[in-house]
Amino acid sequence: MRVKSIHLENYRNYRRLDLDVGPSVNIFFGKNAQGKTNLIEAIYLCACARSHRTSRDKDLIIRNKNDSDNNETFYQVILDFFSGSDTNIEESVSIRYEEDEGKKPKRTAFHNMVPFERFQDYVGLFHAVIFAPEDLQLVKEGPSVRRRFMDILISQIKPSYFFNLQRYSRLLVQRNSVIKSIKSHLSGDGLTNDQKMEISFWDYPLSEAAAKIITDRIYYSEKIMKYAVKNHRQISEDKEILDIKYKTISGVMDDEKKKDPYKYEKEIEESYLKKLTNSHKEDCERGITIAGPHRDDLELYLNGDNARLFASQGQQRSASLSLKLAEMMLMEEETKETPVLLLDDVFSELDAGRRKCLLSNIKDAQVFLTCTDRFYVNSFVSESIEKDKNVSFYEVKDGSVSLVSA
Repeated sequence: MRVKSIHLENYRNYRRLDLDVGPSVNIFFGKNAQGKTNLIEAIYLCACARSHRTSRDKDLIIRNKNDSDNNETFYQVILDFFSGSDTNIEESVSIRYEEDEGKKPKRTAFHNMVPFERFQDYVGLFHAVIFAPEDLQLVKEGPSVRRRFMDILISQIKPSYFFNLQRYSRLLVQRNSVIKSIKSHLSGDGLTNDQKMEISFWDYPLSEAAAKIITDRIYYSEKIMKYAVKNHRQISEDKEILDIKYKTISGVMDDEKKKDPYKYEKEIEESYLKKLTNSHKEDCERGITIAGPHRDDLELYLNGDNARLFASQGQQRSASLSLKLAEMMLMEEETKETPVLLLDDVFSELDAGRRKCLLSNIKDAQVFLTCTDRFYVNSFVSESIEKDKNVSFYEVKDGSVSLVSA
């Protein structure tokens, strides 16, 4: 994959930007709060249909500093890019969000300017991997951060996974709504047959969607582990052993299923359905669906100890970097294309050894890199990349971007 140009309208602090970029390494430099990360975010938005910094599209619309009552009501991001081996065929992807007073906000994805009715048809058209200071949360924070990591990675590789995630989420909301309603009328005698039937109506489709998600997560977590373990051995110079364990609903996974999870998809579905049926009373008492892939985790261990609880900050950085490199490698293996790499001020967070490991894995990827000091970053970027790769420099200042000479 290679981005040809970026077009922004009313995005963050960019009123309008039309920028052609280089095919190899693109370094965006400038003082803080000028819009460097906003560019990285916009590119990533076109890959995943979501920002890595906020879940609210409203936050991405430019704000009028002098007149808060006259703000814009939409933003649009367009990427022109080449994919595959044929660099003569140009494509475009775009995300547009607009608000209309009195109406529900509208969010639309486009491919070659043709709108999609469903976002699941869009995800997977353009591939990018982001490295950002927030990646440290992969180790430090709770399961939701690591689930999001898995979900974004697998969705780019396998769009049907994104469809199943959305379906599961909708069904879970509906089942929980029924449970909460029953909770408010729950008596000491337990559930009535009608109440059990009302919950069971959602158990069957929920277990079907869950089994597809769990099966994909088992399959791809094994691949993530293979690459991440190898990367961590390189980073730690064989001093540490990283282990990754996918944790899901108890009783639905064992070592045999890891070998060929798709063979056991129906068995996983039946096991989860049984668990849902047996937990009707407890779910109603608590007002939520207790068990399911919405509670999954990707647990990380260093030398046998839980990394979240016992790893130092340096070890956490190494584990996070190992995971992100695994994401890049797995995406390339599965899609047969090198994803675009987005490096958002990461070198200030990495020591020399980790920087070297990251840069040695860039290979033939197109890179977008942000920093405050271009000479400092270029000093080790130039040493690590292939000599035939051109480095393009762009100065970012108050929502404007200018190509400058090396």
